[in-house]
Amino acid sequence: MSQSTRDRLLEAAKTVFAEHGFEGATVQMIATAAGANIAAINYHYGSKAELYAKYVVGHLEASMGRMPRLSDDPGDPEGQLRRLVAWFFERFRPDSPLRRLNQDMSAMKGDFAETILETVIKPEFENCSEFVRALLPAKAPEEKVRNWVKSIISLCTGPLHSAHLYPLLFPGAPFDASEVSRQAEHVAQAILDGLAADARRLG
Repeated sequence: MSQSTRDRLLEAAKTVFAEHGFEGATVQMIATAAGANIAAINYHYGSKAELYAKYVVGHLEASMGRMPRLSDDPGDPEGQLRRLVAWFFERFRPDSPLRRLNQDMSAMKGDFAETILETVIKPEFENCSEFVRALLPAKAPEEKVRNWVKSIISLCTGPLHSAHLYPLLFPGAPFDASEVSRQAEHVAQAILDGLAADARRLG
């Protein structure tokens, strides 16, 4: 029965946090949605912040499970890289919980940043490294690989931090699902063109 209450609280938290964000959500909202009392949140999770952390990590882990990898189709690194960029840009769609999560980054306290580093950031960088090595000559220096990985991550995650500005900067092109797809394709092509040019230079 205790486990059932814990699960109900987490399921309720997913809905409440997705709708209201960390600041807007209250423990009363979550407890009411779960059919539990407020004390159950402290009992099972310690605090609203810790429950939020559990919600965020769970969502990110599920997203990471869908991340395209070179090993999924090693014979088509260019196609897989395009799919990887599209996967990055999925989080910018208006209905993506990750857009809300980015607004709540201030809620991440304690060792939560370390959890995100291990769960999300390191796997993304390692995955990008595999693609870069597959598309550059084997003799490419590690510094070149490292700089490309940093550039790819920046190109793919920058819109997450700037999406709220786009309607103000480009009022005729709202950052809706169609615009997200167009920018993802533009970024993927720019990355592939740049890698191809570097591959030719390196011979």
